[in-house]
Amino acid sequence: MVEKRVLGRGLEALIPKRPAGRTEREFVYLPINSIKASKYQPRQGIDAKSLQELSESIKEKGFIQPIVARKLKDGFEIVAGARRFQAAKLLGIKEIPTIIKELNDKDTFMLAIMENLQRKNLNPLEEALAFKRLMEEFGLTLEDVGKVLGKDKSSIANTLRLLKLPGEIQEALRRGIIARTQARTILALATEKEQIDIFHQMLKEGLSVRDLERRVKRASPKTKKPLDPFVVDMEEKLQKALGTKVKIIKKKGNRGKIIIEYYSANDLERITKKVL
Repeated sequence: MVEKRVLGRGLEALIPKRPAGRTEREFVYLPINSIKASKYQPRQGIDAKSLQELSESIKEKGFIQPIVARKLKDGFEIVAGARRFQAAKLLGIKEIPTIIKELNDKDTFMLAIMENLQRKNLNPLEEALAFKRLMEEFGLTLEDVGKVLGKDKSSIANTLRLLKLPGEIQEALRRGIIARTQARTILALATEKEQIDIFHQMLKEGLSVRDLERRVKRASPKTKKPLDPFVVDMEEKLQKALGTKVKIIKKKGNRGKIIIEYYSANDLERITKKVL
């Protein structure tokens, strides 16, 4: 049986004193070998250098914050604090301060994503894959994801669009070779070949974001037409009704087409039910 404790002297020295009348948050010291990594960790890797730096900080100052875990049938699973857990293992620490929460799979994944977003630990591709998994595995809509994570729908949709880039560019984004703004600029090009070509030019010539935007604009010239207020109004109404991004393209006469975006099989099924 694990022993419940409140913040000990080593941790209290590093955490501001709570206002009078507030209850201290309880945690337990769990054997580190009773805890396993989570299958819902949105980070796909931990930088070795930053992990070493965190280990040195823990060795010198102790744990500033306990990790968060949930109880499983055969032990515990990390919910938040994967880097602290790995750093503790690196140091050979036998027990780790842990807050235990009762969480289902969806809430576990949500909490892990929120922690990483708050700490800015996720690269843009990891964010996109996490959002996609929320929608596919747990049936969340674009709007649901935005509400839970405190982001607007357009931000979620733009992040998900990064998954439409060719694999080579996605890998560069994952490794930090290109930035989110550069990736989004490349997405403006219509074909995969055009996207890869401009990507190689950018790397070879060291193009800035502004230079890249100019190059992309020249490669896909478009005559800007005044926005039809009726079309804009209908797009907004459809987006609100369907909970996803909608684009109306007018053609000659009274013809045109409606493009409805979806981001997972569940999302497609949800939209289809609304339409039918």
